[in-house]
Amino acid sequence: MMRLKLGTASFALTLFLMFLVTANAQEDRPTEAIKQPLSTAAWNGFYGKFRISDKIFWDAQFHYRRVGNESADYFGQMGQIYNRHAINYLVNERFSVSLGPVLRLNFSPDPGNPEFESLVLEPRIWHEYLFAMPLTKSMIYHRIRIEHRWSRSNAVGADWIFRNRWRYKFYMNIPLNNDKLAPGTIFFTPDVEIIMQNGKKVVDSPLEDLRINPSIGYIINPRIKITAGMMYTTGQTLDAGYLYTNRWIFRTNAYFSLDFRKKESRVPRTRLFD
Repeated sequence: MMRLKLGTASFALTLFLMFLVTANAQEDRPTEAIKQPLSTAAWNGFYGKFRISDKIFWDAQFHYRRVGNESADYFGQMGQIYNRHAINYLVNERFSVSLGPVLRLNFSPDPGNPEFESLVLEPRIWHEYLFAMPLTKSMIYHRIRIEHRWSRSNAVGADWIFRNRWRYKFYMNIPLNNDKLAPGTIFFTPDVEIIMQNGKKVVDSPLEDLRINPSIGYIINPRIKITAGMMYTTGQTLDAGYLYTNRWIFRTNAYFSLDFRKKESRVPRTRLFD
């Protein structure tokens, strides 16, 4: 009987201590979402799409990204460099799939600080599913991209973590000075993307990023086009789901396409990549 009473008392004490810990944790947690101070960045992208056969493309992407600091907004210091490649398979003129590797270079958030490594590599594997819907004058796109990433912060001794990213993007190309998307055309691109994440370290921060990215573009010739715009992004920070990022990002992109097939084997270009 004495053992039973002691066991009951021990169980009750454990429950009481767990209640106190939970209560204290809830008291430390804000009751409302908190937005981080506004930050700025500049992302420059170069996108190459090289046709190898009627159905197969090589997708090569390079991103050069800077971030604002105390000395200068947008371009203050290095942020990241992306190298993204994939083999792209054209299922039909309205659907394609891609699979390939990514290597991201993450530069120190505080250059010169010995507590941070100057450069950390972040490998990824990505696959993408792109749906195109041609309209009379414009194009609508639905893009699903899934990424498997191994990352760590630049803090010395930081642990590696694994996460999956689930991305959905809706965008359009709308000609402004022409009836179709052709050389010499200025076009408007409304662009919205939501990025979710999961993994063992993702406890209360499934929304990694929401990107609103309208831009203006110009088609120089059938092989080259350029775009520029201002993107606003917000999302939950990994370690504190109540804390939201708050960023304005100036974006410029250049798109190149080449056809490596023999001239006699070429077929008319599909509208998927217009």
